[in-house]
Amino acid sequence: MDVAEIADLTEWDANDLGNLNLAVPLFAESLPFVLFPAPGARPVVTEKMVATINDVLALPPSELQRVKEMLWDEANFAFQVADYGVEPEGDETPLEAHLREFAITTPDDAYEKSTVREVHIFDEFAGRFAEIKVYTGAENSISVIVKNGRIIDWDNDGTHLGWFDEDEQSAAKKRRDVLA
Repeated sequence: MDVAEIADLTEWDANDLGNLNLAVPLFAESLPFVLFPAPGARPVVTEKMVATINDVLALPPSELQRVKEMLWDEANFAFQVADYGVEPEGDETPLEAHLREFAITTPDDAYEKSTVREVHIFDEFAGRFAEIKVYTGAENSISVIVKNGRIIDWDNDGTHLGWFDEDEQSAAKKRRDVLA
């Protein structure tokens, strides 16, 4: 898609955010996209926004398994750092009890229990960034981070993307530190 095509599909709201819907082959569904201009910039579709949208639209089907693995990782992480009130049965660990209660036992389960909500496109960072917003089976809102056409990591919703300009695995390192 080019700038003119995206501009024709985009409606700008009172907060100067661009809104449009596009079919995302990776998820085999149409999703809302929200365009975030750089701070102080006019609300217009830029070449960088279009390149980032095209990055998301070009993610190959093989990346769906990576997304599933990230959602599985998120469920395991969430159930280790938060208590959802599930009591273990028998010799279960608290993690096993939570996975059982939420019926998340595989990466496929983690994906099936999740909802891909929308895609945010950002124009202010050095890299081309998109956040694929997901409500997970562990009942959390996260972002799957796409940088320059590659899925690089996941983090909590509202993460600061500038961290990923400096270190693509910054969130993964923080998760490791929390679990250590």
